[in-house]
Amino acid sequence: MNEVIFLGEDLDLINEFNSLKDKESVSWSDEKYSHVRQIIKNHYLDEQDYTCFFCRQRIVVNSNRAWDAEHIISKSTHPGFMFEPKNLCITCPDCNNEKRDGRVLDRESRVRFPKNSTAYKIVHPHFDSYDDHLEVIVVGKLYRIKTPKGRYTYRIYGLDRFMMDAGLCREEKGSDKVQKLMQSALMDSKNYEVYEEKVLEELLLKHSKKIGSDTTLDAIRNLRQ
Repeated sequence: MNEVIFLGEDLDLINEFNSLKDKESVSWSDEKYSHVRQIIKNHYLDEQDYTCFFCRQRIVVNSNRAWDAEHIISKSTHPGFMFEPKNLCITCPDCNNEKRDGRVLDRESRVRFPKNSTAYKIVHPHFDSYDDHLEVIVVGKLYRIKTPKGRYTYRIYGLDRFMMDAGLCREEKGSDKVQKLMQSALMDSKNYEVYEEKVLEELLLKHSKKIGSDTTLDAIRNLRQ
């Protein structure tokens, strides 16, 4: 993903910020940075095609207030990275709210901004390929975890919130069949992926009316490939 480039007065403001010794006293919502914030949002909305990087939902609206500028490394814990282009992207408000100030670094004590994938516990918009770690079975419904980094991303951005309709949210229990498959997966770690695919198939079938029969069949075919 191409990073945002600051020009003119915006670049002057960023350079001024970077020269400050006390960056903790700077507020992201300060009116003096209003145009910088607008540039950031507009750039990443175009770059990401109005698609949340983490849940992959595409929401095209006239007002960019429907989107949040995401500080991948929290500006609360690392204020010095507030305007670092590679620490920015856009997310839907729900993903941003789920993550909040969640820790994404391998070492939170880092002082310099890390520019490599291995420094992050999440799938990074600028340093990772999403598809290497997570597979979207049905956007906003089901996601398939491929790697430990994908699993951490799934959890910290609350992608399990989409399981509520399937009866598998954090507060509810799912169907007996799904629960048995999940228990089998935990007990038989060697065949975990097999059970995981069966769980996904069961959920797809259960919610085929909401998802659509054609989409359900296509998703199941992809799972069985």
